Amino acid sequence: MPAFAATARCAQRAILAVAGLILLLVAAALLSGCSGAAPAANKVRFNMAWLPQGSQVGVIVAIDKGFYRDAGLEVEAVRGFGGIRTANEVDQGMFEFGYGDPVSIALNRANGGTARLIGAINERWPGGLCFLREQHVLTRPADLVGLKVGGGQTSAVQVLLPVWLERNGVDPSSVQILQLNPTVIVASLVQGKIDAAECWRANSRPLFEEQARRAGKTLDWLEYEQFNLDIYGSGLMTSDRLIRKNPDLVKHFIAATYRGYRYALQHQQEALAIMLKRYPLLDAGVTAEQIRELAQLMPASDTSAGELDPSKMTRTFEFIASGYPLQGKVSADDLYTRTFVAAAAHR
Repeated sequence: MPAFAATARCAQRAILAVAGLILLLVAAALLSGCSGAAPAANKVRFNMAWLPQGSQVGVIVAIDKGFYRDAGLEVEAVRGFGGIRTANEVDQGMFEFGYGDPVSIALNRANGGTARLIGAINERWPGGLCFLREQHVLTRPADLVGLKVGGGQTSAVQVLLPVWLERNGVDPSSVQILQLNPTVIVASLVQGKIDAAECWRANSRPLFEEQARRAGKTLDWLEYEQFNLDIYGSGLMTSDRLIRKNPDLVKHFIAATYRGYRYALQHQQEALAIMLKRYPLLDAGVTAEQIRELAQLMPASDTSAGELDPSKMTRTFEFIASGYPLQGKVSADDLYTRTFVAAAAHR
């Protein structure tokens, strides 16, 4: 009998202990619900359109400094495979946001897609033609007559360079445009197999410059913008689907991203260190130059970064439509919205 009583008392204590633990867990849950704890962050995927580089520094800094976390977002930056594919992947919902150029967005929409530019990064067209001073002196479009220009097989240069030449009174047929694998363009220029190559400020131009320096050559370039071309370059994009479904998500992403870009451009050495910490294989000199050139393409101002001017967007569309059959399929207004940058500027 004493043994039975002892066992009963042990069982009773165990039941009370379990009950107490349950009450503690319930109380903790109730307290956490009343404590104002932040909800789980919205997970977002950002398509960088290509490999990590200086033009993406604002996104990477916003991740590293916690700017997205402050906005209730958990952002993952993923390498991309070119502008057109990036626009299509954002349109298809594989990514919430991406680094997008107006050409890719226009082509996506002309084919029934819903990609849309929501803010500018390259507020000036960043492209041009790199060449070596030891081989040529190119100061105007007419100097390209009789020369070979290399560009990627699917690059917009194949279509838009002839339009730009014609705008500047140069017969497009007088310039030979070669379709090259992007991986061999720099080597082809340095080795003299082509006379000029498409290159982009804050992107490939610093890489061209580094490769030319290693070969004992001097890089120069003919910038499109200096000759009858005042249009936008790449920026941030999403889809109409996400804009309708979750406009607050878009608003918070835009605000945190431009906060990242402003910080990066105002603290370029720290921004470079962040890039190298996250992507150790990046060349420090090339990446630093990309960030420096990016500062020439967008302001670090709190009020104007990312703004999309309607008249400039119209010029951008008209230039693209001069090379691609877009008329009747898409209009300038279909390419962008100003709603979210304006909201971010007044936060």
